[in-house]
Amino acid sequence: MLVIVQMSRFDSDASIGEHIMELLMRIRKMVLILVLATVAVLIVPIDLASLNLSWTEPVYNTLATVVINRLLSDLLPSNVQLLPMDWFAPFMIYIYTSLFIGLVISSPVIVYELYKFFSPALYSHERKYILIFTGAFTGLFLFGISMGYIVVVPITFRMLVSSTYLLNLPPTYEFTSFFSIVLGLLTVSGLMFTFPVFFILLVKLGIVKTTMITNARKIVYIGIFIIICIFTPDPTIVTDVILFLPIFVLMEASILIGKRIERQATPK
Repeated sequence: MLVIVQMSRFDSDASIGEHIMELLMRIRKMVLILVLATVAVLIVPIDLASLNLSWTEPVYNTLATVVINRLLSDLLPSNVQLLPMDWFAPFMIYIYTSLFIGLVISSPVIVYELYKFFSPALYSHERKYILIFTGAFTGLFLFGISMGYIVVVPITFRMLVSSTYLLNLPPTYEFTSFFSIVLGLLTVSGLMFTFPVFFILLVKLGIVKTTMITNARKIVYIGIFIIICIFTPDPTIVTDVILFLPIFVLMEASILIGKRIERQATPK
């Protein structure tokens, strides 16, 4: 529906069919760059010193193996042991990690192709908003991932391991569950920090009023806290509080920015 609405503002000399063909062409480019980036991450060696092309045991470091080993060294507690409980577990983690890195590498091209498709249907001020929105979203998402990597994930694992010791169990866990928790927490942490960007955008478009938030602050923040609790595996509320506090600060700053936008939009 969004594509059809935007097409109504394109150059009238081109038919809807031609726009659809252009969209399909750009999608093919996005898929191709994603596949090429993922394959490169999968097979291209980045450390020639470790290169071993033996037919019996071809082993070398790729970007995916470096990232996986870095996650293990940075985030896995030293007293914890991981066991691959399935034959395909290490291989699947390697594939998923490569796909994720490939998506990150190819994301500038993907965003550029989408922007080039929609830009003819956008007014100049709308292009400016999109660029600002994209920059703010990317910055806050990366900040959220950094918070998750430095604070949230390590604390979560410490809490989980502590609960294991309380039950006198060995700190031995399934290999894939470690990466599921890491990627899940990093994704949730990154996305949660982008919420203020959407709020400001909706205020700018006149869809949402700041009074809708200020008049129901308690309900809004309780709702945000509940969402954080649902998506974080930490059985305590330590991780939840650590995530909630900076989001609270960002949300209050967004309300102030939203009020300023409303004042500027009010005719004098």
